[in-house]
Amino acid sequence: MQANSRRLAIILCVLLSVLALSAGGLFRIVSLRPAYMRVVEGQEFDLEPGFSLSGAFVADPPDSLLIDRATGGSISITPTKSGRAKMEFRLFNAIPVRRFVVDVVPELRVALGGHSIGILLASHGVRVIGLYPIVGVDGGRYMPARDAGIAVGDAILTVDGREVSDPIELETAVNRVASDRGAVRLGIMRQGQEREVLVEAMLTDTGFRIGVYARDNAAGVGTLTFWHPGSMRFGALGHLVADSQTGREIPITDGRIVAARVAGVDAGAAGRPGEKIGTFAGVRDNVGVIEVNSSIGIYGRLTAALANPLYPEPIPVALASSVHEGPAEILTVIDGSAIERFKVDIVRVARQTRPSGRGMVIRVADARLIERTGGIVQGMSGSPIIQGGKLVGAVTHVFVSDPTRGYAIFAEYMLDAAGISRGEPEPVSWAEPRRKAYTRADLAQHIM
Repeated sequence: MQANSRRLAIILCVLLSVLALSAGGLFRIVSLRPAYMRVVEGQEFDLEPGFSLSGAFVADPPDSLLIDRATGGSISITPTKSGRAKMEFRLFNAIPVRRFVVDVVPELRVALGGHSIGILLASHGVRVIGLYPIVGVDGGRYMPARDAGIAVGDAILTVDGREVSDPIELETAVNRVASDRGAVRLGIMRQGQEREVLVEAMLTDTGFRIGVYARDNAAGVGTLTFWHPGSMRFGALGHLVADSQTGREIPITDGRIVAARVAGVDAGAAGRPGEKIGTFAGVRDNVGVIEVNSSIGIYGRLTAALANPLYPEPIPVALASSVHEGPAEILTVIDGSAIERFKVDIVRVARQTRPSGRGMVIRVADARLIERTGGIVQGMSGSPIIQGGKLVGAVTHVFVSDPTRGYAIFAEYMLDAAGISRGEPEPVSWAEPRRKAYTRADLAQHIM
């Protein structure tokens, strides 16, 4: 009896020692919810468990993950097939103390961008960006557009039934119609709804006016990030198309991306962001239709395939979890329409819980680019970032205080926003712990 009590005491001491050595970490491990990982089929990755205890990592289904022996506290895992799997760390090969949910997705390849693109918010029409009072030939002050119900943010699509696409066309059409009968019938778009208004144009010393500040539907120049050969879906910019004055989202109706050329670059400097000076002809150079304007980019479908001589074949897209600090390159246009490659360094990687355009910080490491542009300039948004032969992200913003540095978004997030699916894995329920020692044949490996 005394021997049994002594044996029980020894066992309790051993267990308490294990717990003490782990510095309370075991209790924290057990209380954690399953950690989530998304990995690519066939691509090996390392896992840092964050603890060092005697036990085994096991996979369920057993043939879903190949687990290799730990080296320096980490384990190497190779996903063998697509789908959802689970992985557990089992203390003494019996007690599950840490769980992982692993979504294994198939490798996806996309064609790289780098092309300079013009962004049209609609194929026709002009945007109303302000209203102002008119002084008529009689000396009176009038606001015809406001009185007719036109508001800032409206798009003027037609004048007397005829389409207009820029402020000059609008002015010419208003003068033509008003000189004949005074009242002008305008077709406008507001919050996705078309309507007609009748505006009493007023005669001024410089012709008939309706009292609107108007801007054409060109939102500027950006860069195409990628497109998917199978679906023709594309992603670009990596950030929202917003009004430069208000910062608010611009509704895109019948939006287009068009081929653009870079006529010059206004180089950036500390405190003053530079920009590409782009030119494009308009709708006749259409290369794609914009379907989504979101906080992480614009997305839609190309109307024709676009060639990239630097990367003629599609390349894999890296998951956000596999992006790391170190050398990379970006593709962009700084002269004409020629895509060039430039060296950068990824200097910080943020592990985000939700998509945003600030997942990475990059620094330009290419003397040629710094000499010609000062670093990152407006119009480079969307420039693809390649690391280790994979698309890892796109340039989104420049640091105003240092144009050689900027933010970038993970390519994985842009791929999801573009609607390019890798396939949704089937759920796997948690099974009861198996009360056996796993061997290498069972794809489990002991960690000592």
